[in-house]
Amino acid sequence: MQRLTILILLCAAALASDFDPPVGMKFRSPDLKLGPKGAAILFGASKTQAAELEARREAFQKLGVDAQTLNGPGSGWFVLDAKGVIVAKYLDGPYTPAAILVHQFGWTPPNTTQVESRQLTATIGVSDSTAAPGERVALTIDVDLAPNMHVYAPGVEGYIPIDWKMEASSAAQAHAPVFPRAEKLYLKAIDETVPAFRNHFRLIRDVTIGAGSAGMLTLSGTLRYQACDDRVCYIPQTLHLNWTLDSRR
Repeated sequence: MQRLTILILLCAAALASDFDPPVGMKFRSPDLKLGPKGAAILFGASKTQAAELEARREAFQKLGVDAQTLNGPGSGWFVLDAKGVIVAKYLDGPYTPAAILVHQFGWTPPNTTQVESRQLTATIGVSDSTAAPGERVALTIDVDLAPNMHVYAPGVEGYIPIDWKMEASSAAQAHAPVFPRAEKLYLKAIDETVPAFRNHFRLIRDVTIGAGSAGMLTLSGTLRYQACDDRVCYIPQTLHLNWTLDSRR
């Protein structure tokens, strides 16, 4: 009996290891289908997730990516390149297909809203107009700065960095925001090189829909920044932003 138990544990460990191959390894499966740009594979899909994937299939196809579901010992997403090599994994939550499109392929949600200030325009969107409790969706802020403007990136010292905060809500759990790689910008006026953003950049923040959520949800947050040009830094600004989606059961 003890030997049988050890054998079962070893097999389970082997299956778990096979399900979690590292990024950079070629994924092998007799059922794998690759598009011209690769594949997005959803493991352990529920009926809801399978239906969502079918609804987003055309968006993946336009990107040259074959979206598919496969059986496995775990659940989550693998993203493969055209040679079948794993380039990304999303295993830390039930991401919707649209959230994968946003994170991995720079997809822009179809319904967006613009909020303008003197120095920039913020275009906000949410990956899914509807989502089930427990699902992980992506909020987006596309920032377009006026010519010759820049804002400081997180981690800057001695200056005010751009900062995205979300109001606490029982309807959804907000995860940490994802910022793009900052540019090392030399500023002649102060003779310093600082991490900053210019022109266009995108911020992404996931939220997990609360288990007790139902009906229309409004998620509120703020974007605080200080914009500067080649000569002067302007008064810090705070934009108040709202994202809406329908939580279905």
